[in-house]
Amino acid sequence: MIERRRFRRAELDVPVSIRSPDGEQAETTPVIGQIKNVSLAGVYCHLKAPCPFKPGDQLICSITIPPEQARLFPFTRLFGKGWVGRLEPIRMGRREGETPSGEELVGLAIVFSPDVTALGSVEF
Repeated sequence: MIERRRFRRAELDVPVSIRSPDGEQAETTPVIGQIKNVSLAGVYCHLKAPCPFKPGDQLICSITIPPEQARLFPFTRLFGKGWVGRLEPIRMGRREGETPSGEELVGLAIVFSPDVTALGSVEF
């Protein structure tokens, strides 16, 4: 199998804040998802269903990586625009990250635009 990803992915379990870049929606509360993996090219996360986004929608997302997980990823914060690359239902009993309470989850893949901002930590 040939690896086609441009950037290394890190398996993380941290929140992601997602919202629409539209002026009208910018004032609304962001949707919070739980990251499953992230790279400089994009992020895959789980959201509670129903998902307010559809494939192709533009998004703004913000990820803060806690210091205890920063060794897995060379940045402490990612912020920028992207778009919905894929949406998929998370079937109970078939995927990692499901809730035992029976909540329906949606898998959301966000493709970052090339100008995503990655802020690193400074070590002294």
